[in-house]
Amino acid sequence: MPQITYDLMDNRADKKINVGVIFIHGAAGCSQVWKNQLRGLPTKVIAVNLPCHFSSEGPESPSMETYVESIYELITKLELDKVILGGHSMGGAIALSYYLRYPSKVHGLILIGTGARLRVLPVILDLTQKNYTQFIKMMDNAGFHKETCKNNKELVKEVAKNMAQIAPHIAFCDFSICNQFDIMERLGEISVPTLIICGDDDKLTPLKYSKYLQEYIKDSTLHIVKEAGHLVMLEKGEEVNTLIKSFIKEI
Repeated sequence: MPQITYDLMDNRADKKINVGVIFIHGAAGCSQVWKNQLRGLPTKVIAVNLPCHFSSEGPESPSMETYVESIYELITKLELDKVILGGHSMGGAIALSYYLRYPSKVHGLILIGTGARLRVLPVILDLTQKNYTQFIKMMDNAGFHKETCKNNKELVKEVAKNMAQIAPHIAFCDFSICNQFDIMERLGEISVPTLIICGDDDKLTPLKYSKYLQEYIKDSTLHIVKEAGHLVMLEKGEEVNTLIKSFIKEI
C-alpha cells in the first residue's frame, strides 16, 4: 500500500485548537518546497512527500488515484478537527481532486501556482523520459523569477538537487497526471473558503490559470505576488506566509 512520509511542525500557541494545514508538493517535488511554511505558520503544518517521492513508498506508476487516497489515509491518521489542504502545481490538482471526492473533510483550500487544467509542454514529457539532467536545468529558469536565478543561486541549486533525487519515470508519471487533469466544469462544486496565490511571472502555470480559479470558485480570493515565478512559496516565503496566516484566521 502507498505510504506518505511527511515533515510536521506544531507551531500552535493554543494546543487545544487542533487545526492542521497539509501541503502537497508539485510534480517531481518534495516536502522541502514548504520549508518556509513549516517554520513560519502559527499552526500545525504538515508537508508531505507523495508516494514514490523521497522515502515514501508507492507503486511503479503512481496515478492521481494513488495520490488522493494517500492523502485520505494521512488525514485519517492525523485525526485533525479541521483540515486546510494546500497544494502547489500538481499538488493543487491533488488538493482539488481530494476535495471533490471528500468535500466534508476539507475546511479550506490553498491553491498555489496551479489551475483547473494543467496542460504540460511536450518538451517536459520528452525530457523526463530521455534526458532528465537537461530537464532539471530547464526547470531552473522555468520555475523561478529571473531575479531569483540571478540573486539566490543557492535556492535554485537546492531545488535542482532535490529534483534530482526523484526517479525520472516518477517525474514522467507526475507530469502525465498534470497533463490529463481537467476539472474546469466542476469548480462550481467547491464551497469552502479558497486562497489562490500566483507569482506574477509564473511561466509554468500562468496567471490566467489562477484568475480562472478565482472566477469560478465562489468563496475565493486571488493574490498576485510580484517578482515571483512558479515556486512563489520559496521565493517570497514571508509574503506567502502573511497571506496564509490571514486566511487561516478567517476560517
